Amino acid sequence: MSSVPVTDFGGVSTAALQGEGATSALHRVAAERRRRPLTALFGLFILAMVLVTGSRWGSRTLVSELLFLAGLALVTIAILGRTWANLFIAGYKTRLLIRTGPYSLCRNPLYLFSAIGMTGIGLCTGTLTIPATMCLFFAAYYPFIIRCEELRLSETHGEDFDDYCQTVPAFWPASLKIDEPETYVIQPRILRRNIADGFWFIALAALAHTAAHLHQFQLLPELFLVW
Repeated sequence: MSSVPVTDFGGVSTAALQGEGATSALHRVAAERRRRPLTALFGLFILAMVLVTGSRWGSRTLVSELLFLAGLALVTIAILGRTWANLFIAGYKTRLLIRTGPYSLCRNPLYLFSAIGMTGIGLCTGTLTIPATMCLFFAAYYPFIIRCEELRLSETHGEDFDDYCQTVPAFWPASLKIDEPETYVIQPRILRRNIADGFWFIALAALAHTAAHLHQFQLLPELFLVW
């Protein structure tokens, strides 16, 4: 097992400060810390879109219902997938290099299933424009965050992580062959908190679908109509 480098500057290892440069390493940490605020800000933008835009298909048409069912299916996959990933990573993130379970399919299964869930929530609005906007945000911003996190893992685990990168893709699984141990030790307290986060997907999907119906009954304004 690789040892964890000593950290002195906001979680940046001294090795990173020497090898990567103090300025770039600190910028990387600052970017990671901005992830949640920026995601929350984008979420507010999407919420505003949901509240003031209606679907050109309406909320009681075959197309809108099919979009909702597809969105619900994706949200279900996301919740189950994130729960599966958290079973393996909860309590071990960064400290240990996890390579089994969903982490044998891709290096970032939590982000993969989050992207699937985000797309599902968007589809629950009965539109294609809103989920497309959400996917564009994810594609534009989160690869940078993933890169920052993987640089930290590389600092911590060295050649073990480099070997992992050579054999397992970062995001899209190249194979469905899963490497799973017979037994695995989980940390229930941390896992319980992470599983609870999955219920946000259900709440947001319900909110998106409810908003679509409120537009239909003219209880919410339709300043714009989108596909």
